[in-house]
Amino acid sequence: MEDRSRERFEALWSEQGYRLLREDEEYRQLADSYKMTTGGDLLLFGIPLLVGVVFMDMAPIERELLRWLATAAVVVVAFVLCVWVKSATAGSKSAVEVERRVKERCYKRFRETGRL
Repeated sequence: MEDRSRERFEALWSEQGYRLLREDEEYRQLADSYKMTTGGDLLLFGIPLLVGVVFMDMAPIERELLRWLATAAVVVVAFVLCVWVKSATAGSKSAVEVERRVKERCYKRFRETGRL
């Protein structure tokens, strides 16, 4: 009986899970934490451009194409680091962890009431 209940829940979750996640306050806060909402966020995401300009001027690479490719690589790495810093300062919750908790709450409610 428990297996059938779980299978039915998984089918409903695949249909309506995204809607349920959007309605959950914790998940919304986590999703909003990735948006650029403050001046600090704009500064944090402007740093890769600054790093790229400085690297372009100071790179000891003679060939223009290689300098552009190296600059692009440096900008991508700087951007990844800035996104990592932003996510580290936003909190220790991961999206997968929050989604798992919401899914478990919905499953518990589904077992009690028979609906999501």
